[in-house]
Amino acid sequence: MLHRPCAMVLVLLQAIGAGACSSANLPQLPAGSAPVETGAVAAGPAEATPYETTSIVRGTPTEIYALVAGGALRCWLGADGPLKGTHVFHAEAAPPAEGGAAEIVLHERDPSYRDQRGPRAFRVSLAADPGGVRVGVAVIKIAAPLSELMVRDVATWAGGDTGCQARALRPAQAQPAAPVQKSGTASVPKGSQR
Repeated sequence: MLHRPCAMVLVLLQAIGAGACSSANLPQLPAGSAPVETGAVAAGPAEATPYETTSIVRGTPTEIYALVAGGALRCWLGADGPLKGTHVFHAEAAPPAEGGAAEIVLHERDPSYRDQRGPRAFRVSLAADPGGVRVGVAVIKIAAPLSELMVRDVATWAGGDTGCQARALRPAQAQPAAPVQKSGTASVPKGSQR
C-alpha cells in the first residue's frame, strides 16, 4: 500500500514536468516570417579574433623579456608607433634566480583610471622550458592585420633580431606642400630686377 501513494506522486510530478515543457503557451512567429538566428554575432571588419600561439626559443626568460619588451616599447608605443596614443604597456618579471618568468600586457588606454590601464588587448608570456623559453602570445582585442604583424614582431625579437613590421600599417604621412605665393605679387628672379 505504501507504493501506491509514491506512484501517484511520481505520476503527478511527471505531469507537471510535461506541462512545463509544453510549447502551448509560448509566443509564436507569424506564418511566413523570416527564420531567426540565435546566438550568432556578426563580426565587424575591425573586431579582433582572439587567439593564442606558443613557440620555444633559445635563451633565458630574462634575456627574451628584455628583447621583447624593448622592441614593443620602441616599435608599437614609440614616437611613431601604431599604438602610441591608444594603448598602455604593463609588464611584470620575476628575478632570474626565481626562474625569470615574465608577462607583458598591452591594455587599451582608459583615461578614467589613474594608471589608464583599461581592458587587456595583447599579452606575451615568457617562461622557462626544457628547450629554452616558452613564448606565448595572446591576441585579445587587436584586430588583424595589425595583430598578425605584432605576433611576427614578437617572434622576430624573441629570436634576437630587430625590426618593426607593425609600423608598416601606420598611415602615410603627407608631404609638406610647396609654399603658396600670395596673390597679387609676382615672383621675379633675382638677376632680372632693374
